[in-house]
Amino acid sequence: MRKLVPFIIGCAGSFLPAQEAGPAIPPLVAKKALQWMQNSDASKRAAAYRTFQLYGDEGGAIYRRTLQKARTLHEKKLADILADERSNPFLDLPDVSEKLKTHRARVYKLIKTDYKKQPDKIAMLRREVGMLQKINGRARMIAENDPVSLDKSVKAIATALAEVSREVNIIDETEFDRNQLDLDDALMSIYEGEVHLKNRKVIMNIRKEIESLVSARLDNNASAWASVSQKDFANYLNEFRSLFALTPLRLEEKLSDAAVGHSRDMASMGFFAHQSPIPEKKSPGDRAELAGFKHRWSGENIFMGSSSPVAAYDAWFGSDGHRFIMFANGPNLIGIGPHGRHWTMMTGRK
Repeated sequence: MRKLVPFIIGCAGSFLPAQEAGPAIPPLVAKKALQWMQNSDASKRAAAYRTFQLYGDEGGAIYRRTLQKARTLHEKKLADILADERSNPFLDLPDVSEKLKTHRARVYKLIKTDYKKQPDKIAMLRREVGMLQKINGRARMIAENDPVSLDKSVKAIATALAEVSREVNIIDETEFDRNQLDLDDALMSIYEGEVHLKNRKVIMNIRKEIESLVSARLDNNASAWASVSQKDFANYLNEFRSLFALTPLRLEEKLSDAAVGHSRDMASMGFFAHQSPIPEKKSPGDRAELAGFKHRWSGENIFMGSSSPVAAYDAWFGSDGHRFIMFANGPNLIGIGPHGRHWTMMTGRK
């Protein structure tokens, strides 16, 4: 009986039909070749593919059936890995990410709804945001798992699947790039692989959101000119904005100068309004320009009653127009102006 011969190939492409029929393929040889096609050693898989060259035209049909068996075994192995929570820490991600997407869209509409400051509606909105926080936290926790081990296992199987597709194309004399294995295409051919590729994109997006939030927090905390209250408010608001994948706001010194000045003026002159009695500071735009802010301002909130950043946020959250400004999707800059019990917040875009 002819033994399996381990040919090591140096190029893609293996099965070349002979012009004359060769000897029949012994069943044990085909069985051994199938076993080698499952091997993690690429050289052994290559030897298995090349073995069928020894049998000429007679090997074509059997080779195709053997490749199909190999594909089925690869697919089952991949499905088992991706369905096991011990090997796949992202098993729950499809459901959680879909729930996050749905809740984000629904709650953001609620955020942008004018409830006329009705206490029961505002309480409902706070509960909805709290629920969204839990879902978002779960999605982040899943996405922060280390994917290296899983990716390594999936890549190995995807490579074997791509090799099988290559061999079938060679048998069928289909035109394709023999030197390029498309691993994503191999994964897309089965449901579990398609889910894995989608998860990879979701993980990347969630991690980008986290990185963006962390980057803004580091920038804000590094602002030597800013007070603790200014930094705390900006970072606190950004945590809530991140629930809706909104751009995190970075502290801007000149815009903050305008905000601090307005809070100071309100406290010292005894007024509480967006319009200042000081002629050159009449409007928010006037104050931003006077402070040297060179970009476009977009909104202003004012609050009186506490020196706490959280108290200022909570008060503005419960007031529809102020909430709209905090959760607008256009700004990327923020100016914070705490002065005793007075607060002014300004947003802008660079």
